[in-house]
Amino acid sequence: MAGERAIHFAMFILLLVGLCGISLWACYKYIEEGEILKMASTAFIWGVILTTLYLGFKKLGWRWWS
Repeated sequence: MAGERAIHFAMFILLLVGLCGISLWACYKYIEEGEILKMASTAFIWGVILTTLYLGFKKLGWRWWS
C-alpha cells in the first residue's frame, strides 16, 4: 500500500511539474504584452491543471492523499 501511494504521489508531482512548465513556457513565449496578463494566465492554467489532475485521480479511485 505504501509503495502504491508513493507511485501515485510521484505521478502527480511529475505531471504537475511537466504541465506547469509547459504552460509557463507557452505563456511567456506567446503573450507579449503586460506582465500582469502573463502572471494571471499562468495562475489560471495552473489552477486548471491542478483541478484536472485532482478530478482524474478521484475518478480513478486513487485516494493516496487520505
